[in-house]
Amino acid sequence: MSDARSVRPPWKSGFVLVCKKCSGNKNLDLRKWLERRLEAEGHGDEVKVFKVSCMDICPKARVMAVVPPGPEGTPGGCYAVDPLHEREGFYRQVLKLLPEDHPKTH
Repeated sequence: MSDARSVRPPWKSGFVLVCKKCSGNKNLDLRKWLERRLEAEGHGDEVKVFKVSCMDICPKARVMAVVPPGPEGTPGGCYAVDPLHEREGFYRQVLKLLPEDHPKTH
């Protein structure tokens, strides 16, 4: 039996997992908003946003999202995000995945 091969992912700095069940309302789609915002600010190849199935937390009027720990021990976490009122703050949290030398616009 051979060992699994390590592969280099197409994103450079990290990823975010967003629940597709929570983010089902097209007007409040945190995943799409986040993807567009990252792309518009030049971070589209740095951070990948994945739609994942239910995380079994299901907060009312919020979207579940997971940000893994970033570079140099930047903490990650599990977030219940109001997709209208808290998305900017969540975006700033996602930008912490970028390396220190990468310009962070917002």
